Amino acid sequence: MIARVAAALVLAIASAVALDRGVIEPLRCSHAASKASVLLDSLSEATDMRRRAVAARVLDRLQDCEQISPPDVTIPFAQAVAEEMSENEQAAIAAYQRALQIDRRPEIYFRLGVVQLAALDRNGGIESLTRACTFDPRLLGEIPYEDVRREVQERIRARYGADW
Repeated sequence: MIARVAAALVLAIASAVALDRGVIEPLRCSHAASKASVLLDSLSEATDMRRRAVAARVLDRLQDCEQISPPDVTIPFAQAVAEEMSENEQAAIAAYQRALQIDRRPEIYFRLGVVQLAALDRNGGIESLTRACTFDPRLLGEIPYEDVRREVQERIRARYGADW
């Protein structure tokens, strides 16, 4: 009788742990990343000090979230934006690259390209921006530098034709 109760207790604990790892933690992380994205987007008018403070909080909240299954692209994307706001270009690049391993969205390539340019990786930045604009031509107008915009447009036309 005691063995059955102990076995049932062990099974209940194992089920609770599995539920936490498989359902609750991924939901918590996805929710935190979604909230972080909205918050980070709202900081365009904030002071640099405020942006860095919020970015640090976001990074702290998402620290243990990269191991969830299935992976959620909003987690490394939000981390990348927070790193970018913290002026940590190399960490932002790494986080955008992790996001691209999950989902190859044009906005991820675009942000990666902009950060690569800021990190003085012109070739990488132009290549990432070329991929972004190939997927979503509307992004071409959002490239912040005229010379880069022209080079991206030339690369796309060379690859896909003048009528691109």
